[in-house]
Amino acid sequence: MKKRGQGQSWSLDIVLAFVIFILIIGIFYTILSNRKDDTKNIQLEASSIANNIEIGKGTESEMTIIYNGTVEEGKLEELFQKDYNATKNRYGIKGDFCIYIVDQEGFVVSVTTPTGTYTSFGNSNLKINNIPCGSKVS
Repeated sequence: MKKRGQGQSWSLDIVLAFVIFILIIGIFYTILSNRKDDTKNIQLEASSIANNIEIGKGTESEMTIIYNGTVEEGKLEELFQKDYNATKNRYGIKGDFCIYIVDQEGFVVSVTTPTGTYTSFGNSNLKINNIPCGSKVS
């Protein structure tokens, strides 16, 4: 009888390690691809807000405050008086946002409304110059 040659055998440990390695690669791929989707969604929402704010970029809405490159103060005051959550729901925005105006020198412009003076409109968890968004200026 002829002796059989010794071939490589795959032990259970090697097969298990290979399967775990493939699973880890799959998990990393899934996590990284989800982040790309989140980034795209955030960019779409930001674009939607920008288009609603400026008449030249979209159709006029309740959020429109910029006409022909000029901020209309009355509309800005109206926006700053609106309820953040109602505005967010009205436009189908899932993420949080903060709207603020910066002058030509880069300073944040405050807006005076009948309820007070504000530097921004949006979620108070977001901060502009370390000041919570939508907070009153004293």
